[in-house]
Amino acid sequence: MPKVSILLPTHQSEAHLRDTLDSIKAQTYQDFELLVVDDASTDQTLDILQEYPELRIQIIQGRNCGLADALNLGIQNAQGEYIARIDADDLMVPERLEKQVRFLDMHQEVIVCGGWQQYFGLSTFLHAPPASAEQCRANLLFRCDLCHSTIMLRKTALIEHNLFYNPAFAAEDFELWTRVLDVGDIANLPEILGYYREDGKSITTAKKETLIWQNGEIVAATLSRNLQIVLSDSQKQYFTGWTNPFYEKGMSVCIGEREEVWRDLRMLFLNIYQMNQKIGYYCEVALLKILRAEWVRLRYRLPFSLPDQEVSPDCLFQKVNCLKVMMWKIMSFQKNYRGIYRKYRKIRSALQR
Repeated sequence: MPKVSILLPTHQSEAHLRDTLDSIKAQTYQDFELLVVDDASTDQTLDILQEYPELRIQIIQGRNCGLADALNLGIQNAQGEYIARIDADDLMVPERLEKQVRFLDMHQEVIVCGGWQQYFGLSTFLHAPPASAEQCRANLLFRCDLCHSTIMLRKTALIEHNLFYNPAFAAEDFELWTRVLDVGDIANLPEILGYYREDGKSITTAKKETLIWQNGEIVAATLSRNLQIVLSDSQKQYFTGWTNPFYEKGMSVCIGEREEVWRDLRMLFLNIYQMNQKIGYYCEVALLKILRAEWVRLRYRLPFSLPDQEVSPDCLFQKVNCLKVMMWKIMSFQKNYRGIYRKYRKIRSALQR
């Protein structure tokens, strides 16, 4: 049986599928099977798959089952000891499988191994989640800080503990990782393992709204399960992922109301820290870092960034330099303007063809 099962879900994936398959073909580690779960594609997806007989492709028909069910179907049919995720428009670096297999063989306590992901196309963002299992655990308290197209999973742990993707969640990966941590560790290799294509095709408004709402629900469930903390409906809004709901209201929110929000958030973070001191689910150093990073992100609307140095409890709510806030907002405006202009030129070019 193969050591690795590569799991590739497809749905109308003809545009970039060859690039993805070429990156799989170029792997330095060749002891793998390729499972393609196709969700009723009607384009050239299936024809393209037939062009790669050397990849030993097994096609499983999903029949409009959705991404989470497609992934679960792939996990159930996988023969490998490890399962490597890849999407039909993303790329693997040639050494990805080799390095992840070596890491998981050496670290039996790790159930999920990821890595860094370089965006290409309309964005050059580098997603570099933390390497240590302790910091990964702490970060997953608030955010899905893993690159899904670089993930390799230990199959036996998934089956033994019934760890499957929940189709009720649009953020099915985030929800699963929070449950994985109850039985083992998650870690990342501190290097680029994959390339994520940013082509301007955004998710639907309905799914975006679901993701925003469900992010808060996942955080609430994690806090309740691990630290016995129950969030109110208003507190769940602090962790809706992509936006800060209080800053989005802008000047329509009076200063007094904003100050009340910050006081409530401060008390919540202190409660998280104190409950963890009693229960010990998170490494204290890692927890203080993520609490500080989330406070700065929410309070000052700065981009998420873990502190380089250890954070003491006394410095958790320390003020951020006003010049730093101003400079970041200027840089953010310039970056957003360039991004919007690039998309405008791309759309204009397409319309002129």
